[in-house]
Amino acid sequence: MTANLTTAFVAAAMRSRGYSVFEGPERDITGGAADSRNVSHGDLFAAFPGENADGNLFVADALKAGAVAVICSRQPDGEWPGATIAVTPDVTRAVGELAHAWRRECGPRVVGITGTVGKTTAKDFTAAVLANRFNVHSSPGNLNSREGLPLALMSLRRDHQVSVLELAMDSTGEIAELAAIAEPEIGAVLNIGFTHVSKLGSIDAIAAEKLSLVRGLPRTGTALLNADDPRIAPVAAELGCSVITFGCAEEAALRRGQVTDRGLDGTSFDVTFGETTERVNSPLPGAHTVSAVLTAIGAAIALGVNLRGAASAVSQSRATGRARVSHTEAGATIIDDRYNSSPASLAGALEMLAGLPGRRIALLGRMAELGEFEESEHRKAGAVAARSCDLLVCSGETCRALAEAARAAGHGDVRWFETKEEAAAAVAAIIEPGDYVLVKASRGEAFETILHVLEDAR
Repeated sequence: MTANLTTAFVAAAMRSRGYSVFEGPERDITGGAADSRNVSHGDLFAAFPGENADGNLFVADALKAGAVAVICSRQPDGEWPGATIAVTPDVTRAVGELAHAWRRECGPRVVGITGTVGKTTAKDFTAAVLANRFNVHSSPGNLNSREGLPLALMSLRRDHQVSVLELAMDSTGEIAELAAIAEPEIGAVLNIGFTHVSKLGSIDAIAAEKLSLVRGLPRTGTALLNADDPRIAPVAAELGCSVITFGCAEEAALRRGQVTDRGLDGTSFDVTFGETTERVNSPLPGAHTVSAVLTAIGAAIALGVNLRGAASAVSQSRATGRARVSHTEAGATIIDDRYNSSPASLAGALEMLAGLPGRRIALLGRMAELGEFEESEHRKAGAVAARSCDLLVCSGETCRALAEAARAAGHGDVRWFETKEEAAAAVAAIIEPGDYVLVKASRGEAFETILHVLEDAR
């Protein structure tokens, strides 16, 4: 029997739920996709109804690209004898049902990770650390939503012992829905912040949503809770499962000592659990990544690894996460952290920048989804930037407040531009050997379109 999900399993699971299935030859499925442009050979394509485009319109494209199975709400035109096609009135529900059935079939121990910021870094690093002892599956990229998490489970195999999954949300009830599909045994809550407040309405609503992950764990499970976050720590007392709190707080079960920042080479710190203390050398740069490391250690302990083994696995792991380092023609270093931005992640990145040698340049764009807190949070970020970089360059109307706050806090070289293109050109014109340039903005700002301007600077 193959270890992979197969089209035969898909056909049986979909038929058992009353959906129409046109079954092709049995083939292995190695992943899932919801964008026909991203389909790889062996994928299952889910034709989700999108805000801007209906996935049913791209089924043929997905099949031509190599999809071996499709879940859609309309039978595609033409003949596709080589593929298995399930037709259902609700694609999102059907894909979730398939993912849950396959997760049950494979039976891994599931680690679910949520939080406002740092989920992907924590997920990737936890998977890397656990791979030292287990055969580990993890969700690719940021497949973490109602649509994404089920697709992440399409690459799960029967021989995987552990699956590390990222759970995100932008509406009430989403975390609980994802947990019902993934059935985590271990749940980690990293932090709770203002991102998504524009959709959920309040920080209390965000907290309730994030904490639903650990509140729904089985009694035999383990909750990993950030003891340094006042919105997370109190929930430990109400849980019926095992709890491992982590952080620098004196009461944390997994307690870290003072962090030594080694710049882009990572961080070092002592960690104590019970009567044991070990030195941890993390490859992740910046003190703001320490919670991801503690999450990985906590997950390893929950899975039966002792502290020494977990600390050793951290030290042997390679850096993972959103930030990427590259170098310009002029000999400057670009810290490409522009995938996303929030108050906590931006503050952490700026503090990491502050510890680097040479001239430090911050090229910043808008932080999204802050609702009524947008201006105040950008002003707070400006105050952090004032003490963290030698040159602050920012773009977009929202970042006027950030620039103004930095100037008010005493920064002597702040430059604001209407567009990111103008901002990037200004930085490229002055880059010198030895400079460090932090590039950070929310995903919707599309800062990837200006990165080449910096990297090509001479």
